[in-house]
Amino acid sequence: MLTLAILAVTLTSGTACSPPRVSQAVGNYITPGVLGDLPYHGDLTLDAYTPEGEPHPVAVIIHGSYGDKRTHLTQLFEPVGRAGFAWFSVDYRNREDVKEAIQFIRCPGRFNISSVMFLIGEDTGGEIALELAAAGGFQGVATFGVKLSGQFVARMLGNKGQPRRVLPAVPVHMFHGTDDDESPSAQAQAICKEMPSCVFHAVSGGIHQFENWHQDEWAWKEDLTAWLRGDRRGLWKDIVYARPAGRDLLMDGYIPEGSGPFPVAIIVHGGGWEAGDKVTYVSPIFEPLARSKIGWFSIDYRLTPYVRVPDQLEDVRSAIRFVRQHAERFHIDPKRLALIGESASGHLVAQVASEPCPDCEAQAVVSFYGVYDLTHWWHGQEWQRQMLTRILGDVPPETAARYSPIEHVANSLPPMLLIQGTKDELYKGTLEYAARLKKAGAHFDLVLLEGAPHGMENWEGHPEWVIYKQRLVQWLWSVFEHR
Repeated sequence: MLTLAILAVTLTSGTACSPPRVSQAVGNYITPGVLGDLPYHGDLTLDAYTPEGEPHPVAVIIHGSYGDKRTHLTQLFEPVGRAGFAWFSVDYRNREDVKEAIQFIRCPGRFNISSVMFLIGEDTGGEIALELAAAGGFQGVATFGVKLSGQFVARMLGNKGQPRRVLPAVPVHMFHGTDDDESPSAQAQAICKEMPSCVFHAVSGGIHQFENWHQDEWAWKEDLTAWLRGDRRGLWKDIVYARPAGRDLLMDGYIPEGSGPFPVAIIVHGGGWEAGDKVTYVSPIFEPLARSKIGWFSIDYRLTPYVRVPDQLEDVRSAIRFVRQHAERFHIDPKRLALIGESASGHLVAQVASEPCPDCEAQAVVSFYGVYDLTHWWHGQEWQRQMLTRILGDVPPETAARYSPIEHVANSLPPMLLIQGTKDELYKGTLEYAARLKKAGAHFDLVLLEGAPHGMENWEGHPEWVIYKQRLVQWLWSVFEHR
């Protein structure tokens, strides 16, 4: 990921501009809060998304030779907004119209925006974006399936001894399908190589219009969002970390302020393998981790009855691989990674730790009131047998043992912290697991909260129980400092 240099942008001088006239009060029927059909030059209009709060950086979106400001580029709206940007999608007839739109947008006081402006163009709009950026005044350019005219290529690369036109000096990211037969990727890649700061993203199998790229080709959304965010820290929402069977799996993340790289925790919510999401059950630990300079990612994963435990374990492994793969992007140290789970996900993180695989290892595991032995359920009451069938299927006892962390205890396990309330029905199972860990010579610690029931959410407001937060961060740092 490139670190973006924030360049000064000269704004139109004078008094504040008049507010824009909104022709379409309901917006664009795509994104809530959009101001629709704002006239900016004669009969030409643009759509504007300008969130409240602090002034936002700006992305000007330039459609190509097909459609208009609301077609062929709608997949850009959500990732650009998720990056914390205001955006403007422009109708135009030529490059001069786009310049008029930019002047309209930049007029002081008209919109809640900062001086930072990026250009995003698709198809022929990509060429316009590159030409405008070459003249200066912008912080970056992204193109999608850029279609370059012969005249543009000649000017940019030089032709028969003619001097080259100045290329954009700002960071440029080009997203281009490898199967683009309207604008072959080789030409765009050649232009990219000539620029002082250009990253070419070859989208394997992608055709010309990026709205037709398949779901397994959608990593561009995360790449674009991360690039636009640059080095900003804090809370990241709805990061897609995997797309099994075409379904987006999301995580929220928190990146501390500072130079890093920071240790990181991947948080997996509980809910009986069938309920919850990335902000339920586990939210009490977000703040103590963040305050202690530990980055974290809280994940969604697929739930029963739609999938079973093996799929859920693979989702956890996918999250680990994703965070490791993008360690530089998130300013985290992939060699100091912890897994944190509770209840059903205590089972999941303990099982993942028991079965190390390439790029999905953890250096520490924290399990709150986890489930460690499924063989008891196979031999247990009817409700337990039904639960086992729901999460694993109609399986023999060997399979129940296969997915029971207590059956895979060894001294090679990563350091493990067990946190357990004594008034929780899972208390006995945690003591049994701790005894097995001790017998095997595994590195573990056990924190018992006297009288605490099941669920860390139920511990809030009880000082005698919430002391676990301090114990949690102290234990994590004690492990990380020895890495």
